[in-house]
Amino acid sequence: MNIPVHSSYIRRKDMDSVLNCLVSDAVGPGELAERLSRLAREILGFDAVLPFRSPIDALGAALEALGIGRGARIAASALSPVWYARAFEALGVEAVWLDVSAESGLPGPAELERIRERGAAALVYRAPYGLIPDPAWFSELGLPLIEDISSSVGARYGESPAGSLGVFTLVGLEQSDVLTAGGGALLAAASRREGTVLRNLAERYPPEARLPDMNAALAIAQLKEAGRAAERRREIRDLLGQSLARTRHAALVQPGDGENAAFGLPIVIGSGAKEARAYARKKDIETAGAFDASVQAAGLVPEGECPRAAALVLRCVLFPLHPKIGKTGAQKLSRVLATLP
Repeated sequence: MNIPVHSSYIRRKDMDSVLNCLVSDAVGPGELAERLSRLAREILGFDAVLPFRSPIDALGAALEALGIGRGARIAASALSPVWYARAFEALGVEAVWLDVSAESGLPGPAELERIRERGAAALVYRAPYGLIPDPAWFSELGLPLIEDISSSVGARYGESPAGSLGVFTLVGLEQSDVLTAGGGALLAAASRREGTVLRNLAERYPPEARLPDMNAALAIAQLKEAGRAAERRREIRDLLGQSLARTRHAALVQPGDGENAAFGLPIVIGSGAKEARAYARKKDIETAGAFDASVQAAGLVPEGECPRAAALVLRCVLFPLHPKIGKTGAQKLSRVLATLP
């Protein structure tokens, strides 16, 4: 039995809405996209939600809503996905790449304190693989924060859920995100003031920039199951953590007292990452380089500028952690982790 590294977790019964969308011939932006916006407001606690066809469009809209234009400098983690760099380039803004903690993969307080010194006008903060930063890190930031929770929907730090820290929140709907619709993103605002800004901004975007109903149907099914899926992932994580604790390898660490969303299992390999991945492959366990799709891995960060991020690109391997891993699969994965070379 092969265990894939990612799974969208779409139940067969949830496909009814997608099939209904197909037979209705209404596959463009419409009623289902509006329904997705309402559901996201209800479940995730936002005042306004705009569904976009592309996360690049969503990020561009967030910067536009903040009044940030060409020539500005925007800070983001060196482990951000490559599309960040492409979005910044298209928008005419300059990236300020931040190094990360070797234990968590998150830009911590020391890096955040340097942002204003480097002339950044805003911060786009993405926490990888279900982790969530300490809200106290941002208390004296003094800059607009766009929080990307594509990998951390369902995480919580005390009373602060993921998505409550930023002026605007980005929720990706891509294949490797917690909620996947085959593509797209939600741009959200928690406060009424910023919500009004988003609603006014929506009128300026043509249908070609908005999420089609086909994708929205998939996203609705995912969002309805998000709570149960997170609970199942945490159960599997706790089981796998017991096996991993007996090895010289370690998963990325959640800072402080936060409750992460347990999305994927990124493991920092204590020896050779290639050997660990080859061993898992022989056991029918799919893996991936945890940060192979990052700007750091793509060579877009100046050499030597973010050494800890560079080290994680080489050493951090992503193992499966998703609700489709049944009892037998979890036991198999547990044995493989316990015997990793």
